[in-house]
Amino acid sequence: MNRTAVEDLGPLVLPVPTKRELVAALVSTPDDPWWEDRVLHVKLYPARGRRV
Repeated sequence: MNRTAVEDLGPLVLPVPTKRELVAALVSTPDDPWWEDRVLHVKLYPARGRRV
């Protein structure tokens, strides 16, 4: 894949972990390669001014 094709993709958007996923993660780590990034993003950028 060339640089132009990568730039055309735009930002990577990952879904916010649900409460059910967070509770299940306490028992075992989910089989999601992006799990750590999703959890870190929620900690760094908590939702404000909207109901989740």
